Amino acid sequence: MELSSLLEQLNLSEKDGLYFYDDLSINTTDFLSIRTKETLQHSLRPNAFFCINNEPLILFFDNPNDLTDLQRQIWNFNQSPAIFINTTKGWIVKNGFNLLENKCELEEIASGNSIYDFEYFKIITGSTWEDYKLKFEQKNRVDFYLLNNIEAVRYNLINKENLHSKAANSLIGRVIFIRYLIDRNVELNVYGITQKEDFYNILDDRDKTYNFFQQVKDDFNGNLFPLNYQIDKTEVNEKDIVNPIHLLKIKELLQGGKIFSDGTYQPSLFDIYDFSIIPIEFVSNVYEKFIGKENQADTGAYYTPLFLVDYIQKETISRYFKDNPNKYNCKVLDPACGSGVFLVETLRQIISKYLQIHPINTEDEIEYNYYKDKLKILLTDNIFGIDKDENAISVAVFSLYITLLDNLKPKSIVGFEFPLLENTNFFTADFFETKHAFNSNLSKQHFNFIIGNPPWATKHPKEKQPFEKYIENRSSNEKSEIEIENREIAEAFLVRVSDFNFDETVFIVVSKILYKLSRKKNKKGIFRKYFLQNFKLRQVFELSSVRHTVFGADKKKKSEDKGTAPATILFYSKSMKEEPKDNIIKHISLKPNVFFDTFKLLVIEKYDTKEILQQYFIDEDWIWKVLVYGNVLDYYFIKRLKQNKSIFDYISDKKNFIFGKGISVGGGDKNPIIEHKKIKHSINSKMKGLMPYYINYTDNFLNSLDYVHRPRKIDLYKNPVLLVGKGVSNKFKAKAALSLVDVIYTDAITGIKSLKADNDYLLHILEALFNSNLFSYFLVNTNSSIGIEREQSHDKDDKFSIPLILNSNSKISEYTKELKSLISKSESNDFFNIEKQIILQQISHLQSQIEDELLYIYNVSLQEKSLIDYTNNVTIPLLKAKEKKKVLASIKFKDNLLIDYANVFINHFSRRFNYSGHYFEIEIIWSEYIILMKFKIIPSPSKEHGAIIWNKEGNIKLLKSIAALGFENISNNLYLQKDIKGFEENFFYIAKPNQYKSWHPALAYLDLNEFVDALHNIDKIE
Repeated sequence: MELSSLLEQLNLSEKDGLYFYDDLSINTTDFLSIRTKETLQHSLRPNAFFCINNEPLILFFDNPNDLTDLQRQIWNFNQSPAIFINTTKGWIVKNGFNLLENKCELEEIASGNSIYDFEYFKIITGSTWEDYKLKFEQKNRVDFYLLNNIEAVRYNLINKENLHSKAANSLIGRVIFIRYLIDRNVELNVYGITQKEDFYNILDDRDKTYNFFQQVKDDFNGNLFPLNYQIDKTEVNEKDIVNPIHLLKIKELLQGGKIFSDGTYQPSLFDIYDFSIIPIEFVSNVYEKFIGKENQADTGAYYTPLFLVDYIQKETISRYFKDNPNKYNCKVLDPACGSGVFLVETLRQIISKYLQIHPINTEDEIEYNYYKDKLKILLTDNIFGIDKDENAISVAVFSLYITLLDNLKPKSIVGFEFPLLENTNFFTADFFETKHAFNSNLSKQHFNFIIGNPPWATKHPKEKQPFEKYIENRSSNEKSEIEIENREIAEAFLVRVSDFNFDETVFIVVSKILYKLSRKKNKKGIFRKYFLQNFKLRQVFELSSVRHTVFGADKKKKSEDKGTAPATILFYSKSMKEEPKDNIIKHISLKPNVFFDTFKLLVIEKYDTKEILQQYFIDEDWIWKVLVYGNVLDYYFIKRLKQNKSIFDYISDKKNFIFGKGISVGGGDKNPIIEHKKIKHSINSKMKGLMPYYINYTDNFLNSLDYVHRPRKIDLYKNPVLLVGKGVSNKFKAKAALSLVDVIYTDAITGIKSLKADNDYLLHILEALFNSNLFSYFLVNTNSSIGIEREQSHDKDDKFSIPLILNSNSKISEYTKELKSLISKSESNDFFNIEKQIILQQISHLQSQIEDELLYIYNVSLQEKSLIDYTNNVTIPLLKAKEKKKVLASIKFKDNLLIDYANVFINHFSRRFNYSGHYFEIEIIWSEYIILMKFKIIPSPSKEHGAIIWNKEGNIKLLKSIAALGFENISNNLYLQKDIKGFEENFFYIAKPNQYKSWHPALAYLDLNEFVDALHNIDKIE
């Protein structure tokens, strides 16, 4: 089958995202990163490729010549998961991430009819990637193997062969550089090297090895992995501390031998890796291995994932060059540069832009020599970095040198001298050392961008750190109120940059900065307030909802690893005093999807993006969290709720209530518990003793103790007392139950007790509220931790902050008492299954009645009900990986969800149009992957039931219908979960992917507002 026929059968022909080899030489593929475009054009040469979100996820090769070599190159490319190859057996699909053990071929994942699993609609809706997700696991990818190899050799060199870590790092880095030269086909005859084996043979002799290293060092100059350096303040020559065993371990790594790791021998894959294409993410990961896990936890230094680097680059450097087509210089500083990933990508763009403006004739020796010198100037004029770790500076400089060589012909590399960068462009220093030489050097520069991923660390030595002294001095000098909470160093980085001249700063910071609550009274949000009053935010890119997959979770650890903490990208600049009030912030909150989970593609959906005045963030600090999982409608709903007194406001009235945590057993104090022992019952909190509306009582656990740390007031244990668990359920509800007997409980539970019998009804309302969907809604949209870091809830600032509306005439007390009785009965085993099913149905019915009663008390509108439902049935399942299938599932033809969505429009427009000659009707055109709704104005009342017409069409036919409306880039919008809206003479329309979450009624209200605004604008024009 010819390629054109295959593409047609896969329905990819003439689709957005499909490109051919010839497109690589023209501007149509400029969206590709420079490194990707060069690899596709010069190394892989696919006949065609299909991109999703500007990434080439599928490559097509029609009868390639050297299939073995091609497959190795594809694996080294490490970017395209699905590889179509036309062989003698016909078209097959191979896994671009998994090279089989024979090291010659990629794993075959589809052939015959199964290749149609990669049909257009399945690709763009994500079903293909969901089905094959396990095939594309990280453990099969090139960087995973190579990093494990490096980590194993480094560990053996340091821990088995007693080589200092600095020497091990330098030796490994230098060897990678030599392999790079060999794989680039650089003429190394002067060193006696014509092939890889010649280099390996040199490693057999230590004297020859270090003579060779010294010769390379002298020839290339620069700061490339020096041979003499300080270890523990003592000057050493690396040759003196490296022995033949160390070199043997390096040789085994390079030759593809066996490397001892984790008690077993693993194969090295260095012999089949092509170092002529060193992916920058690989270098970043190498840096992580170089600093060592033990230092990582202390410094908070973690490598930056490439997808975040690319996003930031597109929003900064790329945008700058687009706005300034005649410029090629762009000064960038990274004050916590690590491996230099941001700086390397910046230099790539600068060089590419220079070549666009000044094309080079590589055959003209004079012109080419000028170009070689210009490359160095482009680096030294534009790229600057600071880091405390000298290993980081070494790797960053190495990465930049490689970038220069990437832009030279192999024959011209030998004899090319690197510019000296250390102490001129790069500084080993603490960014908060205000007296260090870098301050005067860098103060002379005006940076277009300051970019970086500052360390995320709150654990520091007890003595005051430089960043803390800096903040204290700044606060004193400015006479301003600024405070770093929890010793979070990233906060200090955010403000320190203002000591330098720059147009915009972009930092990846831990999201907690935006939501965390101060432990000190009257200090809530003080840093955020200072930041917003002194800087102008352009964009907030929030990654909390995908935090477990951004930096990768450590599955071996039960606790959340520091590297999996939530991330936020802040784009900001200095501001004049009045500027922030009128500044509009673009707020993007990325949501989980199969493209991100599998390939780390940043698919930003329509409802992920909001635009908000900066003044709102200053005046209403709680809006930060609302925008992560909610929208403007949620903001207005929560603002309305917040006009009422909170639970805390009520129960902190000491004349009417007491509340507090239960007994603390462990600790230094020894307090008697004579009165507490007299109480018969207690709760075994570890054995699920507290559940919604139900308490599993046990004998008083204090009977076996003489003392406790904190016994608390005895009145807290007297009935009736409402018990509220410390954590939340998997549905983000509080575990709350009213105890009608005296009961002892631990500090994992908070007790609330009314001091007046007249207030007991309030405890029943609280019991219902804590276990309700309304509570889950409020918690997800306002809680400082849930959905951000850990799924926990603090009492005063989170759980008890929910507004409380009282109604003594409500039936909630009656309902909760009956519900508690039924739950207690259901926990008994003294009846048949059929009886239990009846009881469970009764429980469910009562729970619904309680929910309805609460919504009535809170005067919740239909729109607000849909917002509550969206949080409980879309947002929360998306946060729970095991539950998100329903949210992403397709909707059946004539499903009630579509009717509910349509009714939002019908209820609104019927009031406007239902008069003589103008009536409202909706046509719903359903297909397996797309749904189109047409909102029609008709001359007579609709004859259809509910004013809804139903039609079913094939996917391709419906897609053509949408295209006929004049809409371009349909596929791009579909996989980005963006709707397609428009107006025709007698109707307006909206099309979206066929997914539960896309057609929820809560979104209907948002879509309706957009249409109403558009219609008003049309009316004004007319």
